[in-house]
Amino acid sequence: MQCILREKLMSWAMKLSTVSSIYRNDNVRFVAEYLAWLEAAEKDLSSIRSPICVILQSEKNTLLSVLDGYLPDYILTGTNLRKAQRAVAAHSGEVISKEIYSKIGEIDQNLAPLGDNLARSVAVLIGKDPHLFDTLTGSQEGVDALWRRFSTEAETIPIYNYMCAKLNRVDVNYLLIDIIQNILSSKT
Repeated sequence: MQCILREKLMSWAMKLSTVSSIYRNDNVRFVAEYLAWLEAAEKDLSSIRSPICVILQSEKNTLLSVLDGYLPDYILTGTNLRKAQRAVAAHSGEVISKEIYSKIGEIDQNLAPLGDNLARSVAVLIGKDPHLFDTLTGSQEGVDALWRRFSTEAETIPIYNYMCAKLNRVDVNYLLIDIIQNILSSKT
């Protein structure tokens, strides 16, 4: 499920950059838009039990506490409440953005060597059966057919067993689709 978390985080990072541009263009709406983003992101990511939800909740609470008079250390005392809340929201966005990209990088780092192993195994299968190169498709049926080949060829059974133990099927599909798309794009 790492790939699902990665894609959701990428989506929320893109939405956060849109909200951040509001700060420059229409700073009156910024705090409300940022709070709406925090709540929506937290709700979505909590459905897959992502630990980043704790950070989202904490940042939301910090932002809301400014309304009650709390000012973080990086805000000067005596600052207008509206300006303080915008500054806290902007700082919070930066914190969350770093956390999101850190988690995406961690997932990429975890998946990259596994994807490389799968790619080498696909190359072994294509070397054994060059016709396979022409029949690869980026559809789910194509991924399933390739995965079945992994489970039946003596050369790829070890990687098949390793991937079954290491990843869930969703992550394997994600990696295989990426490999197939790279192969198909190199065909043209």
